[in-house]
Amino acid sequence: MLRGTWHFGYGSKFDKAKLKTLPVGSVYTEPANEPHFAMTANEPVIVMLTGTGPTDTVYENPADDPTRKP
Repeated sequence: MLRGTWHFGYGSKFDKAKLKTLPVGSVYTEPANEPHFAMTANEPVIVMLTGTGPTDTVYENPADDPTRKP
């Protein structure tokens, strides 16, 4: 995390109880094919992502995909 507080958890459905709070300077992993979710609060958050591709975003519930909403 470069700025702000990122809340991150693993699972196929958002579950606030599973969120881990990651403050500035935190590092975490997103294993391949492992469903996960994230949340921010009222402050701006800057996250630096690095990885090896290919990569993709797949929504467990297609209705949650913001690119498919009017």
